[in-house]
Amino acid sequence: MRGLIFDIDDTLYSRQILFVKAAEEVLGKSVGSLTDFVRIFYDVSDLNTRDLEQGKITTRECNGWRFEQTFKRMDIPFKAGDGVKAADHYLRLQSRMCLSDRMRSVLDRLKDDPGIRLGVITAGASDHQWNKIKMLGLEKWIDHENIIVAGDAGVTKPDVRIFRMMEDRLGLDPSDMWMTGDSYKHDIKGALDAGWHAIWLNRRGIRVSGPEPDVEVTDDESFEDILSLFKDQD
Repeated sequence: MRGLIFDIDDTLYSRQILFVKAAEEVLGKSVGSLTDFVRIFYDVSDLNTRDLEQGKITTRECNGWRFEQTFKRMDIPFKAGDGVKAADHYLRLQSRMCLSDRMRSVLDRLKDDPGIRLGVITAGASDHQWNKIKMLGLEKWIDHENIIVAGDAGVTKPDVRIFRMMEDRLGLDPSDMWMTGDSYKHDIKGALDAGWHAIWLNRRGIRVSGPEPDVEVTDDESFEDILSLFKDQD
């Protein structure tokens, strides 16, 4: 038996284009390089995630600050309140999120494999993440008790303790656990430090120095490789 654990944001679905679209529609102009905008947005996101998960700020305040910091770092002119407006528009866009057909197919096939147990470990505030879980319909494939939201757990990735929580829920050893995520720092290195295997969905094509994941893929289509990997080990 093996455990295959997923992150949500930019793993089970891609949210990058939503950030850019929200910003451009509020500002009424292009943000320039989409690659730079996404990279900077994710860099500043690391700076206030803990405050969000601890309930010190709301999701709206968190994302509003992230947008404004990104505008500042890219020298994009903006008016007071544009960050919060972009955050609100992002949530409206996000309300129509869904899994890709390919991702649904992958989850269907994984769900039917008796040798695999599925789970989720996701960062973020409790209500916000559970709303995403509901919108994406993830409990069709993943049992409720096997979904860990950092806002509920009181600890977040890459802290080894949140990985240990999942091991306890599935009743599996670290060597039988596989983490799939987009963040090298939080998902991949966190899992490797916990003694897990790791599958990096590197949607942004970034390069890092550090321990290498067992598998690196770049898009939903490449998730088919996961199935081959697991079938080969049966």
